[in-house]
Amino acid sequence: MPRPSKIWFRKDVGCWMVTLGGRKVRLAKGRENRQQAQQKFHELMLVSHRRPESPTARVADLVEGFLVAAQKRVAPDTYRNYRFYAQKFAEACGQHSVAVIKPFHVTQWVDRQAWNQTTERNARRVALRVMSWAKEEGLIHANPLQGMKCPPPNSRQRALSDRETKTIIAAAHGPFRILVWALLQTGARPSEARRLTWAEVRADRWVIREHKTAKKTRKPRIVYLTPAVQRLMGYLRARATTNSVFVNMRGNPWTTNAIRLAMSRIKAKCGLSSDVCAYLCRHTFGTRAVVNGLNSSVVAELLGHTSTQMVDRVYVHLADQVQHLQEAVCRATRHPSKHDASGRRPSG
Repeated sequence: MPRPSKIWFRKDVGCWMVTLGGRKVRLAKGRENRQQAQQKFHELMLVSHRRPESPTARVADLVEGFLVAAQKRVAPDTYRNYRFYAQKFAEACGQHSVAVIKPFHVTQWVDRQAWNQTTERNARRVALRVMSWAKEEGLIHANPLQGMKCPPPNSRQRALSDRETKTIIAAAHGPFRILVWALLQTGARPSEARRLTWAEVRADRWVIREHKTAKKTRKPRIVYLTPAVQRLMGYLRARATTNSVFVNMRGNPWTTNAIRLAMSRIKAKCGLSSDVCAYLCRHTFGTRAVVNGLNSSVVAELLGHTSTQMVDRVYVHLADQVQHLQEAVCRATRHPSKHDASGRRPSG
């Protein structure tokens, strides 16, 4: 039975909420802000719902139509991402008429948030996507946010050092250690590993049907397994109680947030750099592959890239940097007895 149309406090997110039209709407953060939440609720109730094709449609109406359409057409993870940002966009700008919404309103919204550069980029891109969808569907004549600038994402163009890798493996426990080790051994994306099912596991490979480039390549993503990972698959399969390969201590599939929190705890405990994340396991795999002499086309195939462009731009660059620093440290630690007092090798 749906909740009655009255506000209620949700402890896990610390917000006053209301359920309208089957959708949970955040009203105000903090238990002490009940009056503010009540005022916002009354404002929402005063505005009647309009169909997204209406000439007087609001941003909130387009967001609702967009989410209904997206749920049928995109992957569950993509839909959750759309829903998170689109609902926040609707809460902040939803009462504006589509005829008056401008990039300025989006800027006001994101400036009020304590978001990093990548999160702001994601928020702006979803707001743009909502309006692009409305234009594609003929609901509006032009995208009012067209040309809005989005900040570049935070760069992940580095690999884990040997010290960082050993520290993470030593600090991780149980199912999370298994997951991290598998990422380092396969170069799989964290999303590919956490969604992996036993139906996709073969004797020497993973055959992943739903993946990042599936629509572009129209082929499954093949992740080849070392003998050590093959043995791990046998060990996990013998103990499996669900269809998911990698599960947490409760036997549930890993989520994006759970992986992020597990890595955050290790970073805090071990004093690791703030940019360390599970995705760097993939960069470490690719960089080591190049350092060990594999050519770009082979590395691209192992990583599931559709061309060598990413490999040449990221992994070859990282490998060159590693090689350069390794040579530099060897020169820096050369035994001084082989040099004269000036620091140069004696002639003759």
